[in-house]
Amino acid sequence: MRRPTAKTLKTLAVFAFLIFVIVTSINAPSVLRIKLTDAGSPVLKAFRAVLSFPSRLIPFYSMRQDNKVLRARVDLLTRKLEEAKTVSYENERLKKLLELKKIAPFSTIPAQVIGRDPSNWSNSIIIDKGSSQGIKQQKGVMSARGLVGRVVEAGKDSSKILLITDPNSRVGVVIQRNRQGGMLMGRPDGKCKMVYIALDSDAKPGDKVVTAGFGGVFPKGILVGYVMKVAKEPGRLYKFAIIRPAQDLSKVEEVLCIR
Repeated sequence: MRRPTAKTLKTLAVFAFLIFVIVTSINAPSVLRIKLTDAGSPVLKAFRAVLSFPSRLIPFYSMRQDNKVLRARVDLLTRKLEEAKTVSYENERLKKLLELKKIAPFSTIPAQVIGRDPSNWSNSIIIDKGSSQGIKQQKGVMSARGLVGRVVEAGKDSSKILLITDPNSRVGVVIQRNRQGGMLMGRPDGKCKMVYIALDSDAKPGDKVVTAGFGGVFPKGILVGYVMKVAKEPGRLYKFAIIRPAQDLSKVEEVLCIR
């Protein structure tokens, strides 16, 4: 809406004043007052509209300011809600990890993932514990969901973990249901491959795969993952299985390092 100019205000004020004086004058004939009232009605309405313009504008401005305040409050509450969800999820993960630490039949050291090795981004992680906290090389690492990998480098206050999905990883495993043994190797696609499965084995999709406990790196019975597919290895006298890790290794944030 266009704001009235100073010239318009002055003109309307003069006309309105003259009409008001004549109309309210006791000396003016009644017929003249009536005619002037009728004729000046548009001018008086216009002048009234001009005078009321600020009063209409101020509430509108006030509403806009209130709206900004309310939007800011909504944004603040939304951010606080998301922060609360993050804390809740973290507490839930830590609670599960603590419960696992209590029931595990071996001693463990909790640690947080603080990064990934730039030279091996997808298949290794860095944790915030090292030799000063009791971390040792070639020891297994797990999460609340399952096996994660093994320590390959232990610094004073940080360590590098080779994930089970790395092609250089090797883990002795068994299928829990039928105790069929094999070797677990990492794959570039984030899954694992279990080889040396006997041809007469009845391994099938959905079977749980756990650590065999050989070699002293990984204790026996840690959940590794689930069978997705079983097939015969071409040109070999054994089967293989594609294994989906129990822990999504791209999202792991807390781990337990086995002493």
